[in-house]
Amino acid sequence: MPADWSRTVDVERLADVGEVREFDLPFAEMPRLGAELATVEGVVRCRVSFTRERKFPVADIEVHARLPLRCQRCLQPVPLEVDERSRVWLVSEPAAADRLEAGIEPVLAPEGRIALRDLVEEELLLAVPLVPRHENEADCGRTASTEADVTQTPFAGLGELLKRGRS
Repeated sequence: MPADWSRTVDVERLADVGEVREFDLPFAEMPRLGAELATVEGVVRCRVSFTRERKFPVADIEVHARLPLRCQRCLQPVPLEVDERSRVWLVSEPAAADRLEAGIEPVLAPEGRIALRDLVEEELLLAVPLVPRHENEADCGRTASTEADVTQTPFAGLGELLKRGRS
């Protein structure tokens, strides 16, 4: 039976024992990320290490993946290599975030619990560009010469239709 990465874990207990979790998380199990992908085939390699600093639980998150994004120019898949690391405070209430030092992002873990999937998915979503596209237009599903030859306008055939209607 596959692991349920949406199930919450006790971050206080994991921080106390210095737990390290390494796992492969399928793209298909991340609904927010899935909406950004051309296909949900594939996995992200994850490592989440829990420690405690200044009495608060901390998670060090590492993600390694090749995300199949959809190019916004040609709508074809464009791969994005993600190799990210981040460190977050895990706070059970928003007011606790105000007492923490700057430089480490606070993440809300209601009642001291959070799903590992949510930590990983957030890290991947932060890596996705606002407008994914092929870096080199030549790699895109369209080329500049094709664009110059075929210019589509929304009302291109309207004049002809109006002429036919008058006869």
